[in-house]
Order: sequence, then structure tokens, then C-alpha cells
Amino acid sequence: MFQQINNIFIIALCVSLGACKSSGLAPDVPLTGFIPSTVTLTQASDDTNRQTFRAPTLDIAKFTSANVMKTQMKVKLDDLKREEALPRELRSNLQQFVGMPTSDGTAAGTLVIHAAITGARPDNPLIDLGTNQPTRGDGGYTGVEIFATDGMSGPVVAAMARTVYSHKLTLGSNAAWARTEKALQIAAEEFAKLLKPGLQFPQDR
Repeated sequence: MFQQINNIFIIALCVSLGACKSSGLAPDVPLTGFIPSTVTLTQASDDTNRQTFRAPTLDIAKFTSANVMKTQMKVKLDDLKREEALPRELRSNLQQFVGMPTSDGTAAGTLVIHAAITGARPDNPLIDLGTNQPTRGDGGYTGVEIFATDGMSGPVVAAMARTVYSHKLTLGSNAAWARTEKALQIAAEEFAKLLKPGLQFPQDR
């Protein structure tokens, strides 16, 4: 009984101080094959959780519109409403950050963007403490894979695989998924930067 009380006290202390962390660094969410195998991704030098590809011949100015296809959800969630909502959020974020007129075209000359959510684990610090979940900082994580083609069947001109980890407790009615939603914004903005190198990644600001 004393041991149980002691364990509860330790957990409460860790939550209040943010002092308990899982040991070691977790790997990124594994690639699913969503990005074509012909694409060679390179790990970013400034972020070990981001792998990218950008065709040397990519000239974003040649595209006048972008067709962001329906985002695929490659992970099952207990929250079915969230499972349906998150792909819509990523698609909306991509449309916003790419900043090109939207299109439903698929012919060459239209930038067609394909995206998938490959990992989504919400924050739940009270459960995470003392476990060996594949995260950093005892928080949730979000994985995405995105690539763009010149038309539907044209060559891949850019691609990105990204894992975003949560590092701190988020409070509020939407606490469990708030940082997942933020991660989808980060990923969309980073992909837009990959297409337009003049932009800055969010963490560079």
C-alpha cells in the first residue's frame, strides 16, 4: 500500500515539474511506402526528424494552380471523429500554406499534392509517464508523408517525410489533440518551404 502511494506521489511530482523523461531518442515514424520508391529522401541537417527531396529542375513559377488531393489516413484511432477530421485539417493547411489557386485539374502543369498521416498519438502525460512508448518527452507524436507531382502522373518534384513530437503538457478541452493539430500546421508550412526555398521553416524564426 505504501509503495502504491509512493508511486502516485512520484507521478504527480513528475507531472508538476515536467522532470520525468523517457530514456533515449525514439526513431521517426517508419515510412509506409506512400511516397514513391523512386524518390530518394535525404535527412535534413537542421532537423533529424525531417527527410526531404526536391527535384533540381523544380521551378514553382511554372505552376499556376495546385490540386491538393484528399489526405489519406494510414493510422487507426480510437476517436473516429478525429480520424476523419485530421486528414481534412492537413489538406486545408496545405492549401493555405502552399498559397496557390486551388484546382481540380490533374494534367501536366498543375501541381498535384498527395499527403498521408502515417502516425498520430495524442498527448496523455499521466499515462505516458513511466512507459516505454515510442515518443520523446513523454508526449504524443504525429507522422506525415507528402509529395507533389507535375500533374497526376508526372514526375515527383518534391517530397517530405516528417515526424513531429510533443514535448510539453497541453491544457484545455482539446488538450490531447492540440499539439497534433499544431503538428499538421508545421508539416504543411515546411512542405510549402520545400516548394519555395525563400520561405523559412517555422522553427527558424
